[in-house]
Amino acid sequence: MAAFAPLTSGDPEQVGRYRLVGRLGQGGMGRVYLARSPSGRMVAVKVVRAALADDPGFRRRFVREVAAARRVSGIFTAAVVDAAPEGRPAWLATEYVPGLSLADALARHGAWPEQAVRQLGAALAEALGAIHRAGVVHRDLKPSNVLLAADGPRVIDFGISVAAEDTLLTEAGVVIGTPGFIPPEQLRGEKTGPAADVFALGAVLAYTATGTGPFGNGAGHAVNYRVMHAEPDLGGLPSGLADVVARCLAKNPDHRPAVPELLKELAQVPGHRPNGHLTEAGWLPGPVTDAIAHIHAAPLPDAAASAEEERATLRLAPTTARPAAESADASAAAPPAPSGPRRLARRRVLAGLAIAATLAIVTTTALLNDFGRGDDEKTPSTAKAKANAKQLWSRPLDGGLTLDAVADGAVYLSSGVRGTLRALDARDGSQLWQRQAEGDRTSVASASGGTLFYISGRALYAADADSGETRWKAKSILTSPATLDDAAYSVILSFLMAQDLGTGKILWTYHLGGGAVEGDFAVAGSRAYAHGDQELYAVNTGTGKKQWTFKADSALTTAPAVAGSTVYCGGRNGTLYAVDARTGKEAWRRGFSGKLWNPRIASGADTPVVADGVVYFENDAYVSAFDAGTGKPLWRHRQDTDEIDTLSVAAGTVYFTNENGTLYALDARSGRPKWQENLMTSSGQWRPYIVNGTVYFEDGDRLRAVSLVN
Repeated sequence: MAAFAPLTSGDPEQVGRYRLVGRLGQGGMGRVYLARSPSGRMVAVKVVRAALADDPGFRRRFVREVAAARRVSGIFTAAVVDAAPEGRPAWLATEYVPGLSLADALARHGAWPEQAVRQLGAALAEALGAIHRAGVVHRDLKPSNVLLAADGPRVIDFGISVAAEDTLLTEAGVVIGTPGFIPPEQLRGEKTGPAADVFALGAVLAYTATGTGPFGNGAGHAVNYRVMHAEPDLGGLPSGLADVVARCLAKNPDHRPAVPELLKELAQVPGHRPNGHLTEAGWLPGPVTDAIAHIHAAPLPDAAASAEEERATLRLAPTTARPAAESADASAAAPPAPSGPRRLARRRVLAGLAIAATLAIVTTTALLNDFGRGDDEKTPSTAKAKANAKQLWSRPLDGGLTLDAVADGAVYLSSGVRGTLRALDARDGSQLWQRQAEGDRTSVASASGGTLFYISGRALYAADADSGETRWKAKSILTSPATLDDAAYSVILSFLMAQDLGTGKILWTYHLGGGAVEGDFAVAGSRAYAHGDQELYAVNTGTGKKQWTFKADSALTTAPAVAGSTVYCGGRNGTLYAVDARTGKEAWRRGFSGKLWNPRIASGADTPVVADGVVYFENDAYVSAFDAGTGKPLWRHRQDTDEIDTLSVAAGTVYFTNENGTLYALDARSGRPKWQENLMTSSGQWRPYIVNGTVYFEDGDRLRAVSLVN
């Protein structure tokens, strides 16, 4: 089992002096990569999201906290080995720990016995002692920030999360952190110290011993309320361990034990010899030890099997179909049309709105024979026919302009440092308007429902899409919003947020928990849909109250797509879920598996596309088609390329691209290749947008629009 995923076309090749070789994960603050130093040492490099790094308050605190974190040296901490907190992008590198997180271990293998919990607790207490001696408070200790290795755990991300404070969210009264692990004093907005980490440690130990938090599950605000006003539920803990955890979870920070006292008490492991090492062989539960051994045995990227070998072993594995979702609910508002395609880099959804059912394709009527091929047989990837392509227009990219978005009949360009914004008519390329932004480093975030959102300097602006006239601005942490009616919606860190479209005022926030990703949401009718880690939530757009939660078997990694009364969402393990939009009940699922498939780090799935009763799903160079109502497999196509992206459907054709500039077309009924063609005539980055059968792209120093459906 590998502990990393391949890089995609949207990832940088190098950060600082480190060559990136794989992905380790991502979160609200940025992405984490596996990288190799010039001497060959493997490190984990965290690259901070640009929207956060451009916030002056965040950057100030990030510089300060990184400086403090570099002073931490402890056997159970992942040491910071290098950093560029003022760089563009801002990043830091820590030692690479080839293991799995405590959160993953508990999700897969269940709660731990008392001896293992105490040994873990003693090691974590020792790590906190080292962190506190360096003048740092972790502030976000939780199972996902504890990595497990054969020689003991490692605490990661110490002191870094505090840099996210004083952003737009905290202005709205939102507390940054994970409910159930945030101490009462932090919830009250008071100053926090080492005792806050002791509280979090107590919650981590209770979670490890029972598989659930001491303050229960559910909505974040409800868990936070119980932290403030209710006693923890420690009924499932052995009595001796329950006493230690209870004192850690005291409401008053002055009543919690000091870290040295806690270390001494936890080190008294029943049945463990006094002079034994806390992390000697066998300290972990057996299944967790086996999982870590598999990770250690996996070759590092330079020696890993080729992508072609990996794809050859993957197979699509349909599971038992669940009852189909009912027909569209007459009371549900029709979802608005999508505003544009995704960039080649995943997770960037221009509007994040529901997928419209107005794309014209020929209805698929039969189960086709493509599913009958063996896993090692490649789908023919070269079609004899040429693309039926016609150039609609071409314009020079003067003044450093680059293509940022295509939405609602307009093409939006920005010039970055110069601060210029320009809108073109998507039909003929004529200029609609041009504006000079107030700040520098200007780029379009999204366009939706007549509103253009762009980042300039350290602020996010909402402008009239028809004129470019500014309506309001906010701190730049708010990125890639989507609009519906009179509100703008966005996922920020671990929160789904709604703002007044006219003023920018925050209407409500809903905590999604860990695993939330910017752009991974949809809005349709009276509901907004977004995911945390394994949970898909439906939230009332008027009140911000949760209407239902759907729990998947693995982490959800795609934006949801809504068609009629069904929500479709993809999981990290390749499963496509269909969920009833009204009740949150599963309608059906289709799985994806293979010998080399690693669900913990796989990240190849992209947002499903729904058209005329068919749902199309792209997953690590596979494109699959399913009946949207029943989940019946219709066809599967495997492309002979490392990655594919920008999936789009129009006029009976499925379009997608690869990172090298090649555009592919499949017959929507059968999945058979129709043609493939490289439309680029000059060198440069291939960043296409495919909208209603027209592809818009930069070609050297020109912007081109080419129709594919003549």
